[in-house]
Amino acid sequence: MADPLVFVVVFGVSALLAWGLSRTAESLGLLAHPGDHRRHTQATPVVGGVAIFAGITVGCGLTGQQLHPILPSLGLLCLVGLLDDRFRLPAWLRFAMQSVAAYLMIHLTGVKLESLGNLISPEPVLLGQWSIPLTIFATIGVINALNMSDGLDGLAGSLVLLVLVSLLFAGSSEWTLIVLSIAAVAGFLVWNLRVFRDRATLFMGDAGSTVLGLIMAYLLMDITQGTDATLAPVSALWILALPLMDAVALLFLRPLRGQSPFSADRIHYHHLIQRMGFGVNLTLIMVIVIQIVFIAVGLHMYYYGIAEFVQFYAFLALFATYFVVLRQSTRRRREA
Repeated sequence: MADPLVFVVVFGVSALLAWGLSRTAESLGLLAHPGDHRRHTQATPVVGGVAIFAGITVGCGLTGQQLHPILPSLGLLCLVGLLDDRFRLPAWLRFAMQSVAAYLMIHLTGVKLESLGNLISPEPVLLGQWSIPLTIFATIGVINALNMSDGLDGLAGSLVLLVLVSLLFAGSSEWTLIVLSIAAVAGFLVWNLRVFRDRATLFMGDAGSTVLGLIMAYLLMDITQGTDATLAPVSALWILALPLMDAVALLFLRPLRGQSPFSADRIHYHHLIQRMGFGVNLTLIMVIVIQIVFIAVGLHMYYYGIAEFVQFYAFLALFATYFVVLRQSTRRRREA
């Protein structure tokens, strides 16, 4: 365990660097302009991701231990995300770089999906030769699920904090990385939450959502795989329930609407709540409460020994319900 002062420093580095970078964002071309699916009213700096990554890196250096082996993967995604925020890279290039980062994570940390748990029989579903490709696929999925949730002030950062805290509660061995990440995200949220202001003063951008998505993917695999696992693989679905269900549902729903699966729109779960008449902060609170409930349900099922296949089919039922609600809502909106 590192000196608590380190975490204070990480919070300060993240918060101060985010503020400092926002002063130069316009000259760097790192601004998110209103328009299309974006509803903010002013050009807003997208520099939070760099500050988060810098905070975590500084914290790793100050712990007095060897730098965490996941940092090169995070650095690659931060750079690619920054370039995407500036130049809007093509989707194929973003996915290619995310694949490289995921493979680098596997190579440097040794963490990968080896088993899906007892989803269909008393014996675990072992992945064997499919372990590496499915790890890369799952990592890309988590990264982009968080990216899709980054559409409301304070939302993505708050969801990440919920995941990180739940993993601490579940007994993750990566205590230091988790708390450093919490401190860095909290420093960013100082400027991203609508507290004592009517809008966020900066966004995390793709640099932030991809870095934090990779951290979540790594930590979830670390805690659910191997002989030292303290959670079942199916528990990861519940811990990531809202962003994961939303991402998968839209990959199916958008083609049904004649859109690209990767197009931007305003039919995410937080948009549905907003269209019910709730403001940004109340929507954020509702999403946080819902996600806390899902995490609590998932952890309680695991700790009370509910069969993994029951947990899995319960999640599939939840997803099916969400998909039907989302499809009906978007259909009514198109017909209106």
